[in-house]
Amino acid sequence: MNSLRSSWSRTFTVAFRNPELSFGVLKFQVIEVGDWSFLLSEVIGILLVVIVLLGVGLYGATSGRFFSLTGYHYTLANPPSYQSTLPKPFLTSQSPQYPIWNSCGSGPDCRMTANGWREGSVPDTFDYYVSFTSNVSVTVYFFTMGQFVQYSVCNGDIRCVSGSYDSIPATTNAQQYTLFTLGEGCADYLAIYVASGNGIMRPNVGVTSNPARTGPTGYCLQGS
Repeated sequence: MNSLRSSWSRTFTVAFRNPELSFGVLKFQVIEVGDWSFLLSEVIGILLVVIVLLGVGLYGATSGRFFSLTGYHYTLANPPSYQSTLPKPFLTSQSPQYPIWNSCGSGPDCRMTANGWREGSVPDTFDYYVSFTSNVSVTVYFFTMGQFVQYSVCNGDIRCVSGSYDSIPATTNAQQYTLFTLGEGCADYLAIYVASGNGIMRPNVGVTSNPARTGPTGYCLQGS
């Protein structure tokens, strides 16, 4: 069992106002575990999410002139191939080293809506463990940054997302962990939690440090 020199956690909120966005407040938690690589990875991931969301806002504010669009769809020059989504997420009996999301605000309940979603960055050089329970079906998508822009521009219409992507099928009971490993050598992934209706979800998401030993993984390998 690995010993940690020290650990602490900080939660901070990024807020911005834009009439074109249906969301304006993002809350993040950064955990320092004696290894600054995790902290740096989380900060980079957070900044990338903010940049993507600001880009979506700029698109809306400029009436679509900022992005290259075809029929209101943001076009990806190099959509993820099926090969880039391998290996697929799989069930595991292992548990993560560090929890990164197990509550929303003051309690474990996270409110889900039929016309919204919750997203979080998948830390680079880490394996990402997904577990949750809910009273409404929740699907988890693993998008690249570009795919998330497509999804956001279309207000959550999955038909706008081009290329291949991984997902966890809709369920209300994902107590056993599902492991997503493509972030081991790629900082381009987001996990998107989408509910089929209004309800409550109780997340239990964590990560384990596992840097890729053979170079880039997933979509980062496709672009290398």
